[in-house]
Amino acid sequence: MKLESEDESLTDWRRPAERGHNTRRGDCLHFSLHVFLGMRMLVGLGAVRRVAGRCHYSILTSHLRHQSSTHLSLTPLPLHHEPRHRLLCTARLLLSTQAASRWLLPREPVRCFHTDRGKCDQVTSRIEGQGTTATTTTSYVSCVVREVVDHWTQKLAIEEVPEGDLAAQHIMAHVLGVRRSELQRPAIAETELSEEQMEEVDRLMTCRIARMPLQYILGEWDFHSLTLKMAPPVFIPRPETEGLVELAIGVLREMESPQVLEIGCGSGAISLALLNALPQVECVAVDQSRHAVRLTESNAVQLGLKERLTVVLGKVNKDTRPPLPHSSYDLVVSNPPYIFRKDLLDLQPEIMMYEDLRALDGGKDGLEMIKALVLHAQHLLLPGRTLLMEVDPCHPYLLPAWLEKQNLHLKLQKVHQDFNNKDRIMEFIKEI
Repeated sequence: MKLESEDESLTDWRRPAERGHNTRRGDCLHFSLHVFLGMRMLVGLGAVRRVAGRCHYSILTSHLRHQSSTHLSLTPLPLHHEPRHRLLCTARLLLSTQAASRWLLPREPVRCFHTDRGKCDQVTSRIEGQGTTATTTTSYVSCVVREVVDHWTQKLAIEEVPEGDLAAQHIMAHVLGVRRSELQRPAIAETELSEEQMEEVDRLMTCRIARMPLQYILGEWDFHSLTLKMAPPVFIPRPETEGLVELAIGVLREMESPQVLEIGCGSGAISLALLNALPQVECVAVDQSRHAVRLTESNAVQLGLKERLTVVLGKVNKDTRPPLPHSSYDLVVSNPPYIFRKDLLDLQPEIMMYEDLRALDGGKDGLEMIKALVLHAQHLLLPGRTLLMEVDPCHPYLLPAWLEKQNLHLKLQKVHQDFNNKDRIMEFIKEI
């Protein structure tokens, strides 16, 4: 694999021994990790490749953590400022922080958490070239649920994983098959885990340390009173989108047999929430990702809402859209990609590594898909009907200048705020 670059270190993918480096155990794993991280960005808009590799990072991390013997050497790739080189240097971008570096460091002595109960496990990490060693000692007296949750909460905090306490509780509740709130009950908190349960907790926590989103680890997530299946790389619905659903319900509640079009359905969260709340509604959900289409259909079947939902595979842009089952709709709703393209490289590892960037990339100004939606909605909406879109807080200030130059039959009715008091949802009405 030869990539065009001005830096030989970016293009020379030979084994370390062939490059004149000292070969140490684990070098091949570091090589594989660099290749995977680089390809993860280079094919950032290709969902199929990421689905195949979604667990590769966790497997590498788990293998390194449980591997005994010598220290492993990790040399991040050099950072360049030219855009094409920045794409090639994703490994350097993601591994530049101390927390990210710790994902790949060996633990000495290496001991599986579930095999040495009642013993002290000394965890040693060494960062080569820095001459520092960090040692922590944790004592395991039993496999009691409460102590295991406390252990992993501390461990996730050391690894600087966001909201590690919630992750530890969610994963433990998932393994036990109970609600997270039930972990506080003495009967459950003092329960001793079996060896199989300990292994499962260890596996899932390792994935979280590798920054896999909790929703993907659990395989499901709650959204607007529904429990939806989640799978990478399909976009994970955010809490702000529940406000979009509430507004849509308010618009549709008094209508008889309304037809709704959702563009960019992802897991089907918005359409399924509307179908669940309003039995008179029928929805058409469109997405360009085959994975999203399949997941939406699977969620609809699981929730018993398949009869009132039509899922369409197709890409929507300014000039084209896929054939739809109806020519006009009472509501067009969407949570489109609206992140500025320049901000994609600054996303959290959970998003950069696992989610479909097509569901996030809004183009240069974040308005690429939003403008396309407005242009299509004026033809798809019935007179007097509504378009609802979730947007970036700056878009209500940027979009009106473009709207003034267009000869549209849509009027910006109102901008709604989210629970953080940020401008989040734009409401348009088609003129009669």
